[in-house]
Amino acid sequence: MHGGNLLEAMERYGKNSFIDLSANINPFGPPKGVWKAITKALPKIVHYPDPEYRRLRKGLAQNFDMSEDWILLGNGAGELLFSILQALRPKKVLIPVPSFSEYERAARACGAEITTLTLGVEGWNNPSFKFEYEAGADSKEAVSTIQNEKNVRFWKEKFRESNLFFLNSPHNPTGSSLERCQFERILSLAKEMGTWVILDESFVDFLEEEHRWSGREYLRDYPNLIVLYSMTKFYALPGLRLGAVFATPKILNQVKEHRDPWAVNILAEEAGIVAIEDQEYPDRVRRLLRESKDYFIQSFEQTKLTHFSLLPSSVNFALIKILKGQSKDIVGELGKQGILVRDCGSFQGLEGEFIRIAIKDIPSMQALIDGMLALSPVKDPGAKG
Repeated sequence: MHGGNLLEAMERYGKNSFIDLSANINPFGPPKGVWKAITKALPKIVHYPDPEYRRLRKGLAQNFDMSEDWILLGNGAGELLFSILQALRPKKVLIPVPSFSEYERAARACGAEITTLTLGVEGWNNPSFKFEYEAGADSKEAVSTIQNEKNVRFWKEKFRESNLFFLNSPHNPTGSSLERCQFERILSLAKEMGTWVILDESFVDFLEEEHRWSGREYLRDYPNLIVLYSMTKFYALPGLRLGAVFATPKILNQVKEHRDPWAVNILAEEAGIVAIEDQEYPDRVRRLLRESKDYFIQSFEQTKLTHFSLLPSSVNFALIKILKGQSKDIVGELGKQGILVRDCGSFQGLEGEFIRIAIKDIPSMQALIDGMLALSPVKDPGAKG
């Protein structure tokens, strides 16, 4: 089950409104110009969209400093995901777990055999997947250590057994992110072994500047790389559905053969064009989310809840471990209070022990603290342990 299913929540809890922390969507709404653009575009719905979506592709190309031929738009990143797998038809697919459930669905839809890579709750912060580098050395200069050699053998073996690897960073649901040097080494080994890499960076815009980089930078040197991007989450357009895939023109032409030529509707395209033109919007959203996240972390620590443990995250969502009880019960009790969180029972390795919460505005985060406080006694500051 995905988050954000308000209709189901209304039926289950008998409420008409909720604080929805179950879906990882920017809570501050789309750029202001989007509403005006949609209203202005309404008369256009009597016509077919431009199947090439030239205006939005041109805007993205300028925004990302890349060629329009390397951009393909879709009805959200999910739709593009299925189209890519149908085009490539891999026989064996490697999927990190826990992860987005649509990876497995898309792989099974094209008849692929699935193997998994266990990340655990640490995600990409798991030391097993890191490469060590000398302090001050260029990121491409790997130190020849036992740990590095072990990791190289590990990845080569994985790629030898796989035609395609889903690499998602920032990682959903752990909120962890690959360091650039990690990505470069993994991508290089995949190229050496002839393995496709789909980098899902749907949450990359939420990262702070010092940690933000994109796989788009590597496309020309690594033809085995495909980058999946979502405008749904950061630009708060989940109801319109809008995503993009970046890859070589050859790959994109293959993908086009396996998809609806009018995948993006006129209103979504107009919204996307206006959204990326607002150059002040991204920094404003990141600032507001940083303030909310800092407030939540500080409040969580000060409240000293005994039944919950907050895990670190680099983006706009985080995992909370349930120290007493089951995740489904916590989700239900918070739902009765009008607060929706994501039960991670459907994520492999997180069953029953974790919930995922999205970072929203400060009042919403305080409501979550209050809701958890009603379910968990406060730890005595003088108590041991």
